Amino acid sequence: MPGMARIAVIGTGTWGTAMAVQAHALPTNTVVLWGRDPSKVERLRTERRHPQIAEHQLPSDLCISHELADLAEVELVLWAVPTQFSTAIATSLAAALPAGVPVVSLAKGLEQDSYHRVTELLGKVLGQRPYGCLSGPSHAEEILGGLPAALVMAGPEALRHEVVDQIHGRNLRLYTSEDLVGVELGGALKNVVAVAAGICDGLCLGDNAKAALVTRGVAEMRRLGRALGANDATFAGLAGTGDLLATCYSPYGRNRALGLAVARGATADSHMAETGMVAEGAWTCRAAVALGRHHGVELPIASQVASVLWSGKDVTQAIEELLSRSAKDEDA
Repeated sequence: MPGMARIAVIGTGTWGTAMAVQAHALPTNTVVLWGRDPSKVERLRTERRHPQIAEHQLPSDLCISHELADLAEVELVLWAVPTQFSTAIATSLAAALPAGVPVVSLAKGLEQDSYHRVTELLGKVLGQRPYGCLSGPSHAEEILGGLPAALVMAGPEALRHEVVDQIHGRNLRLYTSEDLVGVELGGALKNVVAVAAGICDGLCLGDNAKAALVTRGVAEMRRLGRALGANDATFAGLAGTGDLLATCYSPYGRNRALGLAVARGATADSHMAETGMVAEGAWTCRAAVALGRHHGVELPIASQVASVLWSGKDVTQAIEELLSRSAKDEDA
């Protein structure tokens, strides 16, 4: 049996909150859900409901804090900060987190300035310690509702076993993988494909077109992953196809919702401001295109998504350009 563990979940968004509740439910864990905004933390602490998933009540004994002192004795950190804010938050916490304590990313994106995966950027700020990634199809609403799910934990062997011991439960099954690069890329790139899937739905292009788009999205993810040393099989697993399906077809999918809104005339900035929800694919599309260019990998879906979101390209034109590409072998 695993011993008592003190776990810090950094980030009070819906996914961080859900994972804090999941970890807290295991009797071997003591958990602190940590956020940088004192007013938001106080609201969560007093109301015991997250404003974006208010139908689910948080446990009365879950510690919710913005105090750095509450991080002093943690033994495992789950990082649930959106990718584009991770460098700044990690910098502010670098002195507060105990040296050598493992950090596991729950975020799914690429930093748009550096093109780094989250464990890469955390490593630059937080220094030498074990890093891993926990990813897969995982809507916070369903986790909080006690519905079953399965995720994949990637990283060093000892960290994989530690996270399985502390997080695996009756409703959340964990698998493990050595392919940290592939698991992180799968989680990041599926968000870009999901934006395109939302656009496809918004334009009422039908199931055939959407299925083709999602399938070619997997091929695109795999091509870039291969260039970065990932295992092809990872993109057929939970962090690839599994997460992609959940994101592209569910009403909970933030990136699909962004695509729907854009197809109906919204901008990425206006949609996220209106909903108060971060859609990681909005930024990851640009980072992915730049990373692909650097490695000589063509990413037609990511390129069109970036053009629509950030260069004002008409969504219909973007779809037409994807469809008019020359025929090629499916494995290419």
